[in-house]
Amino acid sequence: MKLVDALSNWLSIKKVHEERPYDLAAKETFEFFSEILTEDHHVKIQSVSNSGPFYIVLFEVDGVENSERFFTDVIDALYEGIQNEPRFNEEC
Repeated sequence: MKLVDALSNWLSIKKVHEERPYDLAAKETFEFFSEILTEDHHVKIQSVSNSGPFYIVLFEVDGVENSERFFTDVIDALYEGIQNEPRFNEEC
């Protein structure tokens, strides 16, 4: 998996996990993508911020700082899709 894809997936599920802390599947998926970032890509996340239409992820890879921007609506789509599906909104 390419780094930018892993970051995008991680950020999408991070949003879900933060908004739905009781959702075990979201927690496990967030941990899975966190592991991909750290083990496969050697990424250390520095920060995530929101600026206009973008989420901005600042990160470090092997001591080199970098950043990626992702459209907010694209990242938030997973969370919104889950929220709009009644069967996923029953708290356990």
